[in-house]
Amino acid sequence: MPPSTTVKLPAQLVRQLHSFRRRLRTVKMLEAVCLAGIAVILSYVLLYLSDRLWETPSAVGWILFFTAMAGLAVFIPWWSFRWVWQRRTEAQLARLISRTDAALGDRLLGVIELDSEKYGRQYSSEKLKAAAMEQVAREVSARDLTVNIPRPSHKKLFVLLAILALCTAGVCLVSPEAAGNALERWLQPFDPPERYTFTQLDPTPDSLVIPLGESYLYELKLANATKSRPQTAEYFFRNRVRQQAPLTDGVYKIHIPPMQQADRLEFFAGDVVRRLKIIPKARPSLLGATATVAYPAYMARPDGQEAMRAGVISAPEGSTLTLKVTASQNLASAADAQGKPLRVEGSSVVIPDIRLEKDPREIELTWTDSDGLAASQPVRIRLEPIEDKQPSIYLRGGENDRYVLEDTSIELEVEAADDFGLREMGVEWQGEKSFYDDEEENAAAPDPAKAGKPVPGLRGEKVLADGHPTQASLKGMYLFQARALKLSPQRVVVRGFTQDYKPGGKRVYSEPMIIFVLSKSEHAQMIRNELERITSELEGMIRRMDAMTDEAKRLKGMEGSELKKAESQERLHALADEEQTNRRELSDLLNRSEDLFKEASRNPQIDPSGMKEFMKGISMLKPIPNGPMKKAQKQFRDSASENRSEQESRKDLDDGESSHSDATQALKDAMNQLSKSAQDMEASTFVARLKQAAAKEDSIANALAGQINIIVGMTMDELDPSTKREMETIATLQNASTQDIGWILEDLSYYKSRTGERIYSDLYNQMNAFSLREKLDLVHGNILNAITARSIDESRLYASTLRHWAKLIDDYKKSRGGGGGGSGGGDQASISDAEFEFMLKIIRMIQQEQDIRMRTRAAEQEHRKTLTAPAP
Repeated sequence: MPPSTTVKLPAQLVRQLHSFRRRLRTVKMLEAVCLAGIAVILSYVLLYLSDRLWETPSAVGWILFFTAMAGLAVFIPWWSFRWVWQRRTEAQLARLISRTDAALGDRLLGVIELDSEKYGRQYSSEKLKAAAMEQVAREVSARDLTVNIPRPSHKKLFVLLAILALCTAGVCLVSPEAAGNALERWLQPFDPPERYTFTQLDPTPDSLVIPLGESYLYELKLANATKSRPQTAEYFFRNRVRQQAPLTDGVYKIHIPPMQQADRLEFFAGDVVRRLKIIPKARPSLLGATATVAYPAYMARPDGQEAMRAGVISAPEGSTLTLKVTASQNLASAADAQGKPLRVEGSSVVIPDIRLEKDPREIELTWTDSDGLAASQPVRIRLEPIEDKQPSIYLRGGENDRYVLEDTSIELEVEAADDFGLREMGVEWQGEKSFYDDEEENAAAPDPAKAGKPVPGLRGEKVLADGHPTQASLKGMYLFQARALKLSPQRVVVRGFTQDYKPGGKRVYSEPMIIFVLSKSEHAQMIRNELERITSELEGMIRRMDAMTDEAKRLKGMEGSELKKAESQERLHALADEEQTNRRELSDLLNRSEDLFKEASRNPQIDPSGMKEFMKGISMLKPIPNGPMKKAQKQFRDSASENRSEQESRKDLDDGESSHSDATQALKDAMNQLSKSAQDMEASTFVARLKQAAAKEDSIANALAGQINIIVGMTMDELDPSTKREMETIATLQNASTQDIGWILEDLSYYKSRTGERIYSDLYNQMNAFSLREKLDLVHGNILNAITARSIDESRLYASTLRHWAKLIDDYKKSRGGGGGGSGGGDQASISDAEFEFMLKIIRMIQQEQDIRMRTRAAEQEHRKTLTAPAP
């Protein structure tokens, strides 16, 4: 088959089509560029206008930015594809022309098809194809194909673009700051700068912290660069009425009401809008304060901590404090009263090196927390210096132990306290001047090796515990025993002492405790005196009970119903109450009697017969309070009861009067028994007292004999001061001995009158006839005049006389005790006495064992203290 011989399009027609294509591309590309420019400028202008009205949301900024980007990224590529790529060939151009001129377009499309291999082969005549093309070319050559460009709007779009550009340029010239800010915000939608406003305010935070529950005045100030100065601004809080704030001196003042919960503030002034989150928060308050205390050097104490109490921190004078004041929240800054900044550590303020002198100090400071809130008022902390006062010490011991035998141990409790540490604690004792006197049972004379040795007021002390600078209290027990301390019978003053570490501080002493160390004869006399007091109190009680018996009899004598009257009932109640009082008092007397018996059993010099009578009297007293007296009390009370009939009340009264009479009689019997015991004790004490007086006279004679070689031939004024003082001491003791003789005579006078025994009357008469008291007064005068030899002889003579009188009483008692007799009865009585004496010995052994146990415990504590003491 012969190859195709398709005729080509005429050159003129091709040129017209190419010209149409160029024009089409130019117009449509201009339209694309204008549309893209309009989109960009319009996006920018819309953002500019939006910023003038409000704070453009970031979403709107993103939309406008992507609209502009779409104009660039969509219009031009899409327009190019549509009007360039899809309009490349002559056929594509013919089809475009047919949209506006269908006939022309169809003819052009027809000749173009004749030119193509696809459609041109069906026409076999080349000439006919060429003629047809020439004819169409001639017809088209006379026509302007560019009029067939569809909807050309490039001019309008260009004008619109020009207008928008000019307007935008005008805006930029009028307000370049706003335009530039809008451009930056348009170009940076992802992180736009702050919106430019013609009304400008100083920078404000996003949130505002205000004091909780307090009204607050917040100020918004116009910036210096502001272009607009609105005279009135508006603001409102969430769900509240809009309010106005006038401009005053470039400041808008916003009154924030008291708030308990967070809220939001919106503020409008011109084109500026500010939104603040309002956060109520409590002001920073004082939580507490502590001080690290560097104590004065003399205290030798490590640094300590002192907490604030009621706004005050106390520390010793001379201390150096590091004060740490803690707030309720973290702090940003703090300053003292003078405005000097202070060190802040989190929520605490640290103030170092505060010297505490004698006068109190007040630390004042202000602070601001991390949110800018200050304290409602300055924080004040008072620093109170504490004076290092003297320590205190107490000495305690049983009241009944103040009068003791020399071999009796007393356990004393010592307690010391100080505010800043104790150095030591102990006990000291001070005795009176006396002579050594060792009483031996049945001793005819004192031991010459000991008698007459003056024992001046012995003084001693014992440290019970060593302290420490940090030890504020010390406790200890001290076992006082006169014999162990070599204290003869005398008055001893015992005091506790302690000392702290204060420079120049002296010992501090407790209140003195007076302990009367008694000889056996003095102790026996004390027991007898106490027994007489108990007997006297029993006698008074018996008189009251006799009066009660009389009252009960008067009530019994009432006739008819008088016993049930109110007055009679009150009298019966009074009887019951008085009976109860008597029971209580009798129980107290019984306890005192038992304690007295225990104390008397310590003294072997007290006559066992008197002790036996004493024990009988106590045995007679014991059943009375809870026996007839309790029964009488109940019966008197029942007789006064309103629920009892008249007959029952009379019977109760009769029974009560009978029980009361039985109790009274039992008391009388017991009192007689105790009186007899007291008389027996008093008789036995005369022997001991006379022997003791004789021993004292011997002691005085021996003391004078020891001084005779020194003072012989000298007057009192010529003596050495120490010797003279010794002589005056001996004279004082002689005067005391004379007084003792006087008391013996006085007691003997009363005793002989009560008993009527001849031996005591004869002895009293002998002593009066001998005028011993007057003679001893002469000895006292001779001692003061240094007449030593005569005084020695007279003292020894009078001592012998006193022992002789003691022997007379002793022999009488022995003869009276052994004169009774009978076979069985006497034997039974002596056996009973022997058993009682054995019982007394057992009691004394138990007391001695207890005393030994106390001393052993004290010695063991001392030993342990020695073992645990640190090595020097």
